[in-house]
Amino acid sequence: MGIERWWRSTDRALVLVTLALTLLGLLFIGSASHINQAGLHVSDYLAKQAAFLVADIAIFVYLLRFDYRKLYRYAPALYGANLIVLIAVMVVGTSALGAQRWITIGPISIQPSEFAKIIYIVCLARFLCRPSLDLKKWSGLFYTALFLLPPFALVLLQPDLGTSLVFGAITLGGLYIAGVRMDYIRKVCLAGLAVLPLAWFFLLKEYQKNRILVLFDPERDPFNTGYHVIQSKIAIGSGGLIGKGLFAGTQSQLNFLPENHTDFIFAVVGEETGLVGALLLLLLYFVLLYRGIWIASTAADRFGRYIATGIVAMWLFQIFINVGMTIGIMPVTGIPLPFLSYGVSSLTLNLCSVALLLNIYLRRKTVLFDASA
Repeated sequence: MGIERWWRSTDRALVLVTLALTLLGLLFIGSASHINQAGLHVSDYLAKQAAFLVADIAIFVYLLRFDYRKLYRYAPALYGANLIVLIAVMVVGTSALGAQRWITIGPISIQPSEFAKIIYIVCLARFLCRPSLDLKKWSGLFYTALFLLPPFALVLLQPDLGTSLVFGAITLGGLYIAGVRMDYIRKVCLAGLAVLPLAWFFLLKEYQKNRILVLFDPERDPFNTGYHVIQSKIAIGSGGLIGKGLFAGTQSQLNFLPENHTDFIFAVVGEETGLVGALLLLLLYFVLLYRGIWIASTAADRFGRYIATGIVAMWLFQIFINVGMTIGIMPVTGIPLPFLSYGVSSLTLNLCSVALLLNIYLRRKTVLFDASA
């Protein structure tokens, strides 16, 4: 298919919003330039992000040409391989900031849990297509929980509570579209609330407890756990209506705002472009999610519909949590802001997700097999 013909038949709005978000990501990573505490210039991150963007474009084009429905056949093997890689992280992975989440290959650090998200989305889509799965019964919800448990637990043990919760959000999105009885979900949520005290005493690490407590009172630990939130709120608030201008954010440029090129990049957007810029960014995310929902609703088969739903659920959860933590309404986690936060693994994941959505859109009128059979 030629480029001109592809452009006429593809979801142009999704392509354009993806391009806009990716370029904004490069812009704000560069705008966050300063010497950080490790002595590394953030522009080095920009160069690395841009270099891998070129490589990601090749993967993006391949996934457009690859028929997504072939993944239905490979899903069981992908699920097993996914678990093996997540186990390998715990054995040979490298640690940073108290977590063992990365595998280092030369100068590159890869975070397998990022790729595990899209693999899990594909595998869950295949799982939900099983004719024997009856989500109108408790057994269907029980088997789905068993399916979720291995990747959820392996990521949680890294420890990475934020990313493990992304798997839960993906599962909830898939269950909703697959027709689960909502009273079951409500009862499960109530049971979860009932066991929260056990999670607090036996599951959460001390730093995770502090992050939750800081959510309600950042001043209880203003120089440690609460420092990120306080500086982020100062940065966003000081941006006012139209911001201080690109490359002119004092909280970011003077190194008051930690992790400003990754977890707290939305605070850089708020400080430098103000309320107007932040709302425009959220509008771009709205378009991204809307097109994802539209593609899910027009998919040719249930397999494609569940994949598209999983991608939208993943993005929605990450956007809500990341933006929420920068303005102090959600606890601080390591969840990146899609397309904007620095991260080779995150950028690759998001571009692969867009490629899968476009793949589903291009094949929405052709049914080669019944994925529900």
